[in-house]
Amino acid sequence: MKSSLNKSPKLSQQVYHTLGKYLQRDPKDLHPEDSLRDDLGLDSLQTIELVYEVESAFDLQIPDEDFGRLTTIGAVILYLDERTHAQGINPSGPQAAPLAKASRPTPLVKKTKTRPTSKKSRT
Repeated sequence: MKSSLNKSPKLSQQVYHTLGKYLQRDPKDLHPEDSLRDDLGLDSLQTIELVYEVESAFDLQIPDEDFGRLTTIGAVILYLDERTHAQGINPSGPQAAPLAKASRPTPLVKKTKTRPTSKKSRT
């Protein structure tokens, strides 16, 4: 695990931790030059899931047009370093806590019980 690409070792550690947990690998075996697709074997859906986890961990939204920049671990770290410094986010703060499995969002529509209808015949 190398952190020389960015200015924030804590941010780098959090990215490696998040990736390691998601990939079920030891973060020490991950390197900045590792390609998300070629070296780590992520397909398109897995990359989107990973981006979602990163967004949750750092409390930011990554626009679709920025996905193309996120090709290696180092690129992810650099991107997050730029975004967190630009937005004033502290990567060691609570928004960078290790992630739990994503839970399903609470439905917006509240379910209500319905009464059974009467089966009386009309005559």
